[in-house]
Amino acid sequence: MKSNQTCRLTCLTAVLAVFVLLATAPGVQAQTGTQRDWNNTADPLQGAVGLHYGKLGGHGLAFRMPLRWWLYLQVAGGIWHTSDRKQHNVGFQLNYLLRQDDRMRIYVAAGTGYFYDDERIQGEVWTTEKNWNVGAGIGIEVLQGRRWSWQIEGDFVHDGRNNDIKVAPQFGIYYYW
Repeated sequence: MKSNQTCRLTCLTAVLAVFVLLATAPGVQAQTGTQRDWNNTADPLQGAVGLHYGKLGGHGLAFRMPLRWWLYLQVAGGIWHTSDRKQHNVGFQLNYLLRQDDRMRIYVAAGTGYFYDDERIQGEVWTTEKNWNVGAGIGIEVLQGRRWSWQIEGDFVHDGRNNDIKVAPQFGIYYYW
């Protein structure tokens, strides 16, 4: 069995290799008239709504808003309550575009997320966990079709629950208007 450090180093190396390859890849060309792109000034596809999962950006419904053409704010979160468990979270993230072509964005992300988990152990005995995570990383977003996109990130996260710093993925799917 690999140690945690070896596993982290392997994951980090793989993520960095993929992002270096993507950053140096030639731009993707959209087919004229059939696909939208982020560089179209008549329809720039700026704001978005979607689903997001991550230790920084939160889990659940996500909204993206441009602050500038090269800087996006994302707010995401969710609430899951049952009779034996109460969970909620909210995340705030800034995405700074490093490269944007017609169909793909490469960006640096920084954010923070608050996570709350209250679970019934037995009878009326509850255990509560609250933590703030902060961190930063790099990600890609790919425009699929006319208005849908997916994104994946690799982030260094300071986990407030156990005070560790680890590499964690984030995923999302969005609809741009």
